[in-house]
Amino acid sequence: MAFVAALLPNKSDRDFLRDATPPHQVLWAESWRDLYKLVRRRPVAAVVADLHAESRKDGALRVFRFTQRYPLTPLVVWGDADGRELFRLGKAGATDVILSNSADDSELVRDVLDRAIHRSLGPSIEERLRALIADEALRIVRYAADHVPDQVQVPELAAAFGVSVSTLERRCERWGLPTPGRLLLWLRVLYGLRWLLEPGRSVESVGYQLGYSSGAAFRRAIKATIGGRPTPLRNSRGFDRALEQFLAECPGEPIAVAAIPAGG
Repeated sequence: MAFVAALLPNKSDRDFLRDATPPHQVLWAESWRDLYKLVRRRPVAAVVADLHAESRKDGALRVFRFTQRYPLTPLVVWGDADGRELFRLGKAGATDVILSNSADDSELVRDVLDRAIHRSLGPSIEERLRALIADEALRIVRYAADHVPDQVQVPELAAAFGVSVSTLERRCERWGLPTPGRLLLWLRVLYGLRWLLEPGRSVESVGYQLGYSSGAAFRRAIKATIGGRPTPLRNSRGFDRALEQFLAECPGEPIAVAAIPAGG
């Protein structure tokens, strides 16, 4: 499940989006200002916004300003748009567009949202780990990554795969993964550092999104994994270094080395 923030003043549009979003949860905004607050305070995976949500305001300009503040948060534009507006939306950084005449097609809307949501951190981590760890281990990591925004805990992670916490710990050790607790700690930090690449977010708001009691608690989590402070890491190079450190803690199962015959 992911959170989708939506600014859709029209009731029928809201109903169409509700039909297409399960199992994801929609967080409703009443204005562009309210939408900014939602993204800043909640672990939003994607945004849907009516191009004409606020009359007498330039919708494409609103999209541009949003993508400048939150460039990693996918924004799907909803509503009527002519050729010129579509061109401007593309230049403004919109992820996709759902035109009004297609809004009642729940399968199409669901497909657009899924593509936007899957631009998040989970798929990129999965891709980097695919050659390092077993498929079963990869499923654990991907599930954990996808549910970090839901503030998943170790008992919930174990229950999702029908095992006890102690069994999950033994399997992680065998697979060459960090302990489940350490795995979730790393994934929270990586999510947080990725969110901090967006100018519209603060350490405090990101810490809250991840379930920490304060920005200071989130800083301690960073220190426990990669060391240092979050502010110097607010760039893609810092995030990439953190990701490499995480991958180094996921060496995979040890390769059995055959004994060399005496005199060989």
